[in-house]
Amino acid sequence: MKHILVVEDSPMVLKVLKQFISQHKDLKPQFAETLGQATELIARATTPFFACLADLGLPDAPNGEIVEFCLAKKIPTIVLTGSYNEENRKSLIARGVVDYVVKESRFAYEYAVKLLIRLTKNEETHVLVTDDSVTARAHLKKLLKTHLYQVSEAKDGKEAIAVLEKNPDIKLLITDYNMPIMDGIELTKYVRRKMGNDKLIIIALSSESDRYLSARFIKNGASDFLKKPFIHEEFYCRIMHNLEERELLEQVQDHADRDHLTDLYNRRYFNKKAEAMIVENEKIGITMALCILGIDNFNDINDKLGHDCGDHLLIEFSKLLTTNIGMFVSCRYGGGEFAMLMPKFTAEKAARLTDEFRDFTSTQAITYQDKAIDITISAGVCEIENNDFPTAVASSYQSLRRAKKQGYNCVVHTNPA
Repeated sequence: MKHILVVEDSPMVLKVLKQFISQHKDLKPQFAETLGQATELIARATTPFFACLADLGLPDAPNGEIVEFCLAKKIPTIVLTGSYNEENRKSLIARGVVDYVVKESRFAYEYAVKLLIRLTKNEETHVLVTDDSVTARAHLKKLLKTHLYQVSEAKDGKEAIAVLEKNPDIKLLITDYNMPIMDGIELTKYVRRKMGNDKLIIIALSSESDRYLSARFIKNGASDFLKKPFIHEEFYCRIMHNLEERELLEQVQDHADRDHLTDLYNRRYFNKKAEAMIVENEKIGITMALCILGIDNFNDINDKLGHDCGDHLLIEFSKLLTTNIGMFVSCRYGGGEFAMLMPKFTAEKAARLTDEFRDFTSTQAITYQDKAIDITISAGVCEIENNDFPTAVASSYQSLRRAKKQGYNCVVHTNPA
């Protein structure tokens, strides 16, 4: 939850801002109509304000004093103004405001609130700036820091590759064209050979007069191109647009990877993830266990109480699983069955933890239409050996069947051969 200060004296504008901000549960706003009220709110705040959305002309601060006050308190500030003034814009940007938004339409207010949301995400967004000019890198870093991005630097393409390899969390690469050792296009080609278009955003910059340069970058995998010198707002908007597009694609992909009912991963993604984890763990010599567990007599519950009740049990059980042993990659494997990948666990250790969860689950009745339904689970556990996931699945299912034959409500594990 991010605490936001909104300073605006117009009741109409305030109403519109409240409407847009209320759509974002991660923002907790406090409202003021004057500099005096804002000063008091900041003084009383027990949690520092994450950002401020401030009108440039207030009854007791007609000349933008609210901006100076917030910047002095190191609160990132988005300025709202009733009219565009180029001198004011340049002055405010130079002083380090996040943006300068003219109150021209509802879209302007929507943009300002969207920018607040962007700032909350930028704290977790790692950007790599690559340019052989120390001055240019410093300028870009300052711009990015104003919008709260994490920033790393590289002086040429070769150094950029080393930084990318050490920091797989980097989401955005900003690269100049003219650099020694490896220029921006060669860097773009190399990165795209190593990573798909969905792994890293690349925005290219250049002051070259070659009109074909932008096309060369785009054809070799750049996400966008910006000619220098650029105005700050265009720089920020290009970045925001690319990040939003990437996040939308990630949401679509995540939705495709999820079970529609429980929101756990689905079996297709789980199997794909397992294969990748097995390869990675093999490199560093980490043992990994697989657990397949099922709600006992789930088909009978569906038959007796109906599929709506069965769906409810699956949803509530998934919550129990996530809450109690959510450190593992887990999925709904099908019907009333679930699966977990347990790195650094032997079969015996994984079985002990699963048995503790089994015991806990047996004490947690699930309520459906005011009726308490007791459930139990059975599970099969094995270690994944020789990078052979299909065999591990078969072994876990065999152990699960043994658990059911033993009377349900128990965990059976297979020791390594």
